Amino acid sequence: MKIQPIAAAQIPRDLLLLADPSWAQVTAYLSTGQCYGYQQDGQVVGVVVLTTFKTRVWEVKNIAVAPAYQHRGIAKALLATAIAVCQAAPTCDELQIGTGNSSLRQLAIYQHAGFEMIEVWVNFFVDNYPDPIYEAGLQCKSMVRLSMSTTGEVAQRVENESFTN
Repeated sequence: MKIQPIAAAQIPRDLLLLADPSWAQVTAYLSTGQCYGYQQDGQVVGVVVLTTFKTRVWEVKNIAVAPAYQHRGIAKALLATAIAVCQAAPTCDELQIGTGNSSLRQLAIYQHAGFEMIEVWVNFFVDNYPDPIYEAGLQCKSMVRLSMSTTGEVAQRVENESFTN
């Protein structure tokens, strides 16, 4: 396993679009994001992008794994990397992530990692994306926002957890 910082230009567009189907949305945050890639077989097969959301709060904007490499713990490793980066950053006290109401597997992974639901942005995907999005037979309409502290006891628990299914 090799996760390391990566230039945005090195991330395959198709990989980024797996987590966010709007290239306009992706390009809006990609230029200011910190990108980390998981490389295997000489190619980037997983990525996580971190941005500043507001003062002392960072956000995971994109986390994606190529379909042929899914269900191998890569997304969990990328998420753990994002958490570790935030824990080490003196300007980050909280890490947030947003996902669709229909992203059931991702919601479970994030909660197992120590994130807690904090709010729902009703109709976010309906209002901000030109085409309907469906996952697991459900229309993705609203964004579920989750948060975790990157300081103190919560961060320590996350650092020590294995995140197994």
